[in-house]
Amino acid sequence: MSSLILIRHGQSEHHVNGMTGGWTDTGLTELGRRQAACLGARLKREIEGMPCRMVTSDLKRAFQTAQIVGKEIGGTPEPVPELREFNNGIAAGMTQEEAKFYFREPTEPLHDWQPYPQADTWRRFYSRVSDTMDRLSGHRDGLLLLIAHAGTISNVVAWWLRLEIEMLSKVSFGASPTSISVLDVNQWGEHTIERLNDTAHLYAAGLSDTMPLQTEKDAP
Repeated sequence: MSSLILIRHGQSEHHVNGMTGGWTDTGLTELGRRQAACLGARLKREIEGMPCRMVTSDLKRAFQTAQIVGKEIGGTPEPVPELREFNNGIAAGMTQEEAKFYFREPTEPLHDWQPYPQADTWRRFYSRVSDTMDRLSGHRDGLLLLIAHAGTISNVVAWWLRLEIEMLSKVSFGASPTSISVLDVNQWGEHTIERLNDTAHLYAAGLSDTMPLQTEKDAP
């Protein structure tokens, strides 16, 4: 595997209709489809002609993004259920208001906290993603293009950097809709982050607002 390209899916229906995320299985909005097409056009320019394997979460929002990108770059996405987002248990498919009734307050250590009945802990989520990446990283012929979710991508970056599970309650790695992150190995054999959460294609196409930086005044 020469490089690993991480893609988050486009805007999904649950982003705009007040539903929970996680394993809630909603498809792309019209904006999400436009974002995915814009991403596909960029990838076609940047990786055209390179051997590439494309794997994706099997949840609709990721798989639909992968299908749109695949049409642009001439690839067929392979669904990998283990690349799903954090399993939010019984909250999957609920509205955010409904899920509040089942929400459990955080406990220590945070990586063993289960926010809803039947949900993952972050430890289980990280183990699922790490084990899957150990298996997929055996593919060494060209690029591995992975289309998944924000939580999954954060875990893949942590796996790449060989972070211990205890660190994951202190750090995370952002992934905006249809962002590109690239992981590589440099000439000294070090695992590097070549880019993280790159959405330049969306800015250029007018599909994203200005950079969402928080100031002290408007921070939650």
